[in-house]
Amino acid sequence: MPGAIDHEGIVSLVELKIKKKGKVAYLRAKDRHQMQKLIAIGALPGTAIVLLQKFPSYVFELGHSQFAVDKELAQAIFVKVSK
Repeated sequence: MPGAIDHEGIVSLVELKIKKKGKVAYLRAKDRHQMQKLIAIGALPGTAIVLLQKFPSYVFELGHSQFAVDKELAQAIFVKVSK
């Protein structure tokens, strides 16, 4: 359900608030190519993530690296939001 946080506090990266921190919970890629991109940048479950901006592209920090991706790729990353 877009826009909704489930009972475990997991939300798609596109729904995360800017500057909010969390950990990658899981990936839901639409195809193998998309999954390979996510793995290549290190978006693996358990990795700390912070959303930095949403426009014109989604910019986030994984560890000490920053990445910019389009909305389609950002929607494939699900984050367990830190309290």
